[in-house]
Amino acid sequence: MSAASSRPLGNISPAPRNRLLAVVLAALLVLLPFGMTGAAHAATDSASSADIRLGANDPAVATRGAQVRVSGTITNSGSEPIEQPVVRLSLSDRLLDTHSEVDSWSAGKLQLPLTEVASTQTGTIDPGKSGTFSVTIPADKLQYRYGLASLPMSVAVTDDAAQSGSAVRGTTRSTLEFRTGSVDHPLQVSVVVPLTLPADPALFGPSGEERTAAWRRAIGPDSQVQRTLDALDGTPVIWAIDPELVDPPAPADDNVPPASAESPSPSESPSGSPTGSPSATSTAGSDGSAAAQSPAPTDSSSSPSDASSSSSSSSSSTAPTEETDSVASLVAGLKGRLTGLTSGQSVWWLPWDDPDLGALRSAGKPGQALATRDLTRGIPDDLKSVSTQRVLAPTGDVPAGAVTDAAKTVSAGDKSQPIALVPSRALPARDVPSATGSLAGTRGVLAYDESLSKTFGTAADSAGQRANLLLAHLMATYQQSPGTQRSVALVAPRTGGASPAVLAAEVKAMQAAPWVQLRDATETAADLQAAPTTRLLPTPRPGPAYPTPGKSAVSAALLEQLPESRRRLSALQSILVDGDDVVDDRRRGLDVIGSARWRGQGSAAASVADRNASAVVAVLDKVSVRDSSINFFANSGDITVTVTNDLNRAVHDVTLTLQPRKYQLQIEDPSKTVAVRANSRGAAKFGIKAVGSGNVPIDVLLSTPKGSAWPGSDAPAQLTVNVRPTSGWIMWVLGALAVLVLIFGLRRALRRGPRTASAPAPAGAPAPDHAIVDAGERVAKLPDAPHRTTESTTDD
Repeated sequence: MSAASSRPLGNISPAPRNRLLAVVLAALLVLLPFGMTGAAHAATDSASSADIRLGANDPAVATRGAQVRVSGTITNSGSEPIEQPVVRLSLSDRLLDTHSEVDSWSAGKLQLPLTEVASTQTGTIDPGKSGTFSVTIPADKLQYRYGLASLPMSVAVTDDAAQSGSAVRGTTRSTLEFRTGSVDHPLQVSVVVPLTLPADPALFGPSGEERTAAWRRAIGPDSQVQRTLDALDGTPVIWAIDPELVDPPAPADDNVPPASAESPSPSESPSGSPTGSPSATSTAGSDGSAAAQSPAPTDSSSSPSDASSSSSSSSSSTAPTEETDSVASLVAGLKGRLTGLTSGQSVWWLPWDDPDLGALRSAGKPGQALATRDLTRGIPDDLKSVSTQRVLAPTGDVPAGAVTDAAKTVSAGDKSQPIALVPSRALPARDVPSATGSLAGTRGVLAYDESLSKTFGTAADSAGQRANLLLAHLMATYQQSPGTQRSVALVAPRTGGASPAVLAAEVKAMQAAPWVQLRDATETAADLQAAPTTRLLPTPRPGPAYPTPGKSAVSAALLEQLPESRRRLSALQSILVDGDDVVDDRRRGLDVIGSARWRGQGSAAASVADRNASAVVAVLDKVSVRDSSINFFANSGDITVTVTNDLNRAVHDVTLTLQPRKYQLQIEDPSKTVAVRANSRGAAKFGIKAVGSGNVPIDVLLSTPKGSAWPGSDAPAQLTVNVRPTSGWIMWVLGALAVLVLIFGLRRALRRGPRTASAPAPAGAPAPDHAIVDAGERVAKLPDAPHRTTESTTDD
């Protein structure tokens, strides 16, 4: 018989032991109607006004002849005080040898005779308040001779003087692990704890305090991630970490981050002509030379983007903002924490953004393309010193093809094979269960036990109770084939699914259990290399999946906007000066909707997708032409079209194309290119020719250097040109003026009437004085007049 057997040491055979148990049980049944100890009633009483939470047993595994301390807290959930409560601890010598017995006892379905072994009294607990207790089991109460045993344990709280079941305020069930001697070939247990981002849409929103606060909640000092790292510090666990925790995407801003210094002005094409005019104006007869650029007022809505300090995508020219510094400091703190992990702890990197592989595979080409992008994104360069090992951890029952295809994609990107972390139901059943296997295309497959993982990772705040329950289940697993070398893998749920304190209590309890030997990542990897060849079933065998997957949020409808948003960002990249890294970072921000974090959070995923798509459109709309009206009173000439760039970076090779909607106007060269500084305006001149009169709408189309239409707003900007050519209307104007002059002259003549001649003076009448002119005097006064001689005249 193995020293670790659950039978007691010595010569006691099973038959006498069974007869003895039968006698004890009969005696208890006889005594039950006349009253038993309070502890015996505590195990069966269902009323509860005291919530009992147990801490870890000290020691975690009891031994023969040594005392054990059981501690915990009592919370009064009733409406009346619990006066001087008594904590009563009882044990049964009935062994819990199988998983079903352990489950039945912990669920309250298995009724067993109990014996009170210790008690203590605590102070009064008022409603809503809590109190602590500590009960020590004397060494003489632990004289069992079992090699290994999980003993049923009950903790009850009663009133001070109460001795009947009606006075029991609350009970809880646990186990006491007991052992004598040594254990051969303990279970080799690998513990994997994933660290991923929560399903918080604010993490992927625009820059600002809301986004910063979300990242602080996710990875800050008081976050679940940091508390889990703190709680499990110094224990041999394997961290499966989403690189997005330390390589976040760009925020969903409506602008791009400004450069630390304005880039040199992009060389302007001969047809480009920046101008300070806010709208297009008529410039008939212009020579088309370029005008100087003038700054435009900064749009109040244009805030610097919160660059995310991504080691693989942050631009060196990005100027830090307050939000960036805050998020960057949080990321830097987590990076430093991972770099300085204690001995025995290792990191396996999940694919970027922890993609929902099964759902993406079923979501058509957009889903498969998104999965490929996530799988091929490499580990940040500054974290390769932490680890280069990749791991695939699908959520839910994923087909074998999805796992093997994902492994090939990761290997093609990183030139290294990932480990496949799958449930044991995904592998063929084996006579000797083992957690490891060799699988083609991977570095090995680590199959975790879903039932044990559920016990390990179930959300609870009674650390000692969960630790005792896990040890009882691991002992039942060991007892199935004691002395046989076997391995087991346990997986915790994604971040937020379990209490860090409970996980830590369970891991520390396993370290103290002689039938368990924890393996670190190095030992697990060595076992993977030496493991026998296995294969994945086409689909996992039926059974309850753990961690329990919520309903997938990834669908074709959710991904519908993704290709168009990526095309828009490509258009932006083709015109933005020094914007390659910025745009690549924004693309990563679009892909976050494919993560497994959104399972059961469909509305949150949809809101992130809509906000990202709207933000991309808003960025492109910052390079625009405004609607305006122009009066054009000429046969031909130039008009100026102004392009406004409200982006924080300069743009180049923005192509403007004018398309008149009526025949009255012809454009000599309808396409021009223009380059505009950040937060400025530029312009291009177009030669036009009037063919007829009327208002002519002209669509102004923006396009990229490759000829793609500008994918911002759906409707193009529009100019309205009032065309009035001089070849026709000027003659009508001149004719009208001549007619008016003629009419005016005739009207004046008619108003004055005809002129009359003056009557002649009578003959011999003397001439008036004013009519007599001395000709001689007039001549004498003339300059250079000849000397005149006066002669007398005589009448005949």
